[in-house]
Amino acid sequence: MTVLIVALSFVSVTFTSAMIAGVSETMNNQLINKMYGNIIIEPREGEVYINDVDVLLEKIRSVPGVKGAAPRYYLGGNFFKNKKPYPAAFGFMAIDPVEEKKVTDVYMDVSRGEYLTEKSRGELMLGSHIAGGAEQYIMPEDETLEAEIGDRLKAAFGAGGVREFRVKAVVNPRDIYAVMQAYITIEDAEEILGIENKASVIAVKVDKGEESQYVKKFKELGIGEEIRTWEDKAGTTAQITSIFSVIDYLLTTIGLVIVLIIIFVVTYISIIYKRSQIGILKAIGIDEKVIVLTYMLQSILYGVFGIIIGLVFTWFLVAYFRVNPIDMILGFVTPRMTDQIIILASVMILVSSLIGGFLPSYMASKEDIVKLIWSR
Repeated sequence: MTVLIVALSFVSVTFTSAMIAGVSETMNNQLINKMYGNIIIEPREGEVYINDVDVLLEKIRSVPGVKGAAPRYYLGGNFFKNKKPYPAAFGFMAIDPVEEKKVTDVYMDVSRGEYLTEKSRGELMLGSHIAGGAEQYIMPEDETLEAEIGDRLKAAFGAGGVREFRVKAVVNPRDIYAVMQAYITIEDAEEILGIENKASVIAVKVDKGEESQYVKKFKELGIGEEIRTWEDKAGTTAQITSIFSVIDYLLTTIGLVIVLIIIFVVTYISIIYKRSQIGILKAIGIDEKVIVLTYMLQSILYGVFGIIIGLVFTWFLVAYFRVNPIDMILGFVTPRMTDQIIILASVMILVSSLIGGFLPSYMASKEDIVKLIWSR
């Protein structure tokens, strides 16, 4: 039973850490694959738009390893519902449909209709939580536009008056930001804004984890715009991830304290019933250190066998959830088990086992020989 409790504590520590790491990774991947790409280039300080976008895009795409660079416009606007201004304002993202595919994979999330093309003038895609008809977790269905494919919607823009768009697709990227976006083409945005060859941002796709290297390369090319990585744009997601980390630490600490207490209690009870034997051992000259080490070895064995059994349970759970990922509002989550999680949990379990075995055996070894021998 002691070994089983240690095993369950090991599973609790490792699997919880793996699930929290999986949630964090899913949220980060959503930011990269649905919203920002890996690197975001923004206008210089004091400017509204990036100028000479064609020249800048040519520079960016010339860097080896850059997989895509997509210009975008961000516009604020408001839809009309039943001929009245809709009470909530939405974000409009103007994209180049061909280049955007190289940076994000929103095109894979079309749930109804068809993705935008270069010829999609006067057409738009709606995030599922604007259109409605999806599993709503941001606002109720009756507060959405309740739009269907082919519907014509009017939208008011501060810079471009009222425009009418045909709904070409509904996308459900399962991202807290992307589901609240309306997507139009760059050509439509430039007509609304009365500008050309500019952009609000340029999203760049590179290998994850190598963003800082490309930021340096872009600066060496003389790109003077603001260059940020997806981590700089994480914002709320980073806060949520930090909260998950705190929860992980708390649950890990509780699990390790349980192991320490269980082994302490088991060792203490064992010593109570063997006090006379310990007294006799001390009387015949057995060193106190040998007695302490004996009980510590016993507690280490509890920890080792608990870890082995716990590893089996943990890998079974990880394998199951990789085949059957958890369907969350932010995407499908699978546990992210790493060697670091396993090694750290194993070391901490063994340390807890050592402490749990050391304390009662050390206290007993220091007691008077006569009291130990005559104890009942």
